[in-house]
Amino acid sequence: SAVALGGARRKMSENCNFKATGKKLMGHSGAITCLDFSPDGQFLASGSADCTVKIWNFKSGKLLKSIEEHTAGINSVAWGGKSGALCTASDDGKILVHDVKTWKVRHKLIGHTKPVFCVDMSKDESLIVSGGMGGKVRIWSGRTGRCEKILPGHVKPVTAVAFNPEPPKSKGYPADKLIVSSGYDGLCRIWETETGHLLRTVGNDLNGHPAVGNADFAPNNSIVLISTHDGKVSLWDIKTSECKWQAQGHQNSKYCTSSKIWPIFKEKPVLNNKPLIVSAHIRKQKSSQMTSALKVCGSEDGQVYIWHVDKTLLAKLKHSDSKDVVLAVACHPSEAYVATGSLNQPGIRLWKTALWTCSSCGFKHNTPWLQACKQCRASRS
Repeated sequence: SAVALGGARRKMSENCNFKATGKKLMGHSGAITCLDFSPDGQFLASGSADCTVKIWNFKSGKLLKSIEEHTAGINSVAWGGKSGALCTASDDGKILVHDVKTWKVRHKLIGHTKPVFCVDMSKDESLIVSGGMGGKVRIWSGRTGRCEKILPGHVKPVTAVAFNPEPPKSKGYPADKLIVSSGYDGLCRIWETETGHLLRTVGNDLNGHPAVGNADFAPNNSIVLISTHDGKVSLWDIKTSECKWQAQGHQNSKYCTSSKIWPIFKEKPVLNNKPLIVSAHIRKQKSSQMTSALKVCGSEDGQVYIWHVDKTLLAKLKHSDSKDVVLAVACHPSEAYVATGSLNQPGIRLWKTALWTCSSCGFKHNTPWLQACKQCRASRS
């Protein structure tokens, strides 16, 4: 079995109704290193080794803006929670904060002396966190552009940073009060934003543990997703340091490929009077233990792996050939779109779940992981 901790409950088809839209966003001349949908769902930002950041209307395929302010390759892009600002981080050691209305540079964050690998912006756009080759995590003011704190928590390059999100219904930590960081030293750290105190180290921090290529919070703030360079992706409880879920099967031993938690998306009704809102999590599961969103991982075999909560390998999306590396993955915040970019192909591919229709009642679904109709409970044919 390709899945750890019990194996898959059922064998799914190769792409399980995830279909390429047919649109390929062309404009970059180098590797696609990072992708991010805006929180309002309107735009897709892409960063590339060609030193540019591009803003797309991803549905029409139209290029809206090309940002050429950096002098070296782009490693990370991050929207502010209000979609009013976009942060870009580069091998040139700079982080730029762009005003989305004018696309002018609002702030230049100067402090890293080596390439910056990762950046994130808080929900209210008041704070920015970054990390890079130097091994330090920096917290910046989103209003002034000044560095407020330096967190010396890693002895090797920092591969990922993220603020905790605000959950819809949770008794966990308030939004933006925590930061997760990961590094080539094999560590995943949880920090308190206001004080800069190290709260916990999660994951396997034993000697010889493989590098952590990516880390991110689940929407309930008490779970982090960790992707390591031994081809494993796992979910950890930050309060107990327990591993709640783990899967393996994708290839990841060298590059910091994207790993995302995709908790929920919405679709307009097809034959129904109410919007179709689907979450992959089990309804009876407590929000504090919500480990059940979809997990989407780029792989070093040219594919994207999508895992379900029941440890089913839900889909393998073939972005390109087996010698390519899918570096960048982005999941739309409210619709069933996934964007992918790779090392060897300058084009960005878009994927969307295909509808399936219940043969008993005619209800149309955009949820390929369901094996029974949500309307009449008839088994899927």
